[in-house]
Amino acid sequence: MTTDAAKKLANFTVNTTINDISPEAIDFTKQLALKTVAGMLAGSHMPSGKKIANFIKKNPDGKGFGVIGHDFEASLWKSVFADAFFAHQSELEDDRLSTGTSWDITTFPMLFPLAQNYNLTGAQMVEASAIGLEVMARTCQFTPQGYLGLSIVPPSIGPAALAANVLKLNQAETMAAFGLCMSGIATAYVNFGTDAHYFETSMQTLHGLIAAQAASLGLTSNPDIVKYLSNLLGAEKVIEKEITSKLGQYWQFREIWLKKYPCCLYTHRYIDGLLEIIRKEDIHFKDIKQINVHVAAGAMEVCNRPKPKTIGDLQFSYQHTLSSAAMDRDVNYKHIDQACLSDSKTIKAWSKVKVVIHPEWKARLPVETPAKIEIELNNHKKFISERAYPTGTLKEPLSLLEVKALFHKFVGKVLSEKDKTFVADSLCSLEDLSKKDVKQLISVLTRQKSKSKK
Repeated sequence: MTTDAAKKLANFTVNTTINDISPEAIDFTKQLALKTVAGMLAGSHMPSGKKIANFIKKNPDGKGFGVIGHDFEASLWKSVFADAFFAHQSELEDDRLSTGTSWDITTFPMLFPLAQNYNLTGAQMVEASAIGLEVMARTCQFTPQGYLGLSIVPPSIGPAALAANVLKLNQAETMAAFGLCMSGIATAYVNFGTDAHYFETSMQTLHGLIAAQAASLGLTSNPDIVKYLSNLLGAEKVIEKEITSKLGQYWQFREIWLKKYPCCLYTHRYIDGLLEIIRKEDIHFKDIKQINVHVAAGAMEVCNRPKPKTIGDLQFSYQHTLSSAAMDRDVNYKHIDQACLSDSKTIKAWSKVKVVIHPEWKARLPVETPAKIEIELNNHKKFISERAYPTGTLKEPLSLLEVKALFHKFVGKVLSEKDKTFVADSLCSLEDLSKKDVKQLISVLTRQKSKSKK
């Protein structure tokens, strides 16, 4: 084993500039920024997000950095931690599930406090984000979901790359950062639907930042990513050359699936298939006798929650998300609310959704199995959908304007209409923002005295 892969990734992190990033990758970076900022804003005012905000506000260890969605300051580390928790609490994280897990909620939450600290331009923010996202995608691509009940292994190398780029680490320091954060907190399937799921990824974000800061001080490590993954997963699952194949030419992070609903991504292909049918056939919920959801045994069963008891359960329940979609032709935050847990109409609707588990569906990744859904009407008519991908992927991409509309949908009343428009417009032209513009954007996101321009 060697550190060749880490060396190439470090060289990419240090020497790539925005001029090297393809227009398509820049556009997609802005789409992910819109979604992650929407998630941070929405999550900042959800129940557990409020608990985290109150904890940090009551236990200050420094200040100077705004916290997304709130009007108080915190230390750099706590600001990053809070923003990352909010981003995942909203269940709006965009994730690549077709070739190995990688996502955006451990990069952008770090970006805004760092932009505030280092007075970055919008172009520098896009550059650092694209680099962090790409390193994340390439180091996570060989991790089969569900291995030892874990996912996102290793979790913090992508965030460390973003921080290394902003901190202007050299190649040796960047490699050290990769090694320092290599064996960090993974994501445990048993924590899905609980606050621990969000806590894990918050720590992954912070771990990447601390690793880069530690590397800048001269701390050493062994950044042998290939050996680490081979020892953990088995050498046959790790193809070293593919980690850096076409690095800087083909942007793997563009394979991330954009979320259109605030619930587990495992449910999205089914929601899309369901909505396609009911919109095309103009089916009303009262006409539906049963909805059969066919899922692979194993990891996909994590969303088989016929009787949700918590808000987390609502976000991870085929029964709730699909019945909500069938009733309202959408899934939004009104469906992810404490009131749903005691609403008789909602509870009755869950019983119309039946999960059919297929132990014979085998694949390296659970989403490589089909997302098949059947709708049976009271008049005995049946409709079937089978999807490999949801909309919002390279197979069926969304435009920047469509993602901008999702931003408005999810942020709701967290920001005023004027501030919401200002933030969305700013993120859509992020690479063109000056340092002054970025400062103005952050002041609006963190509810500081300066507000958006008319």
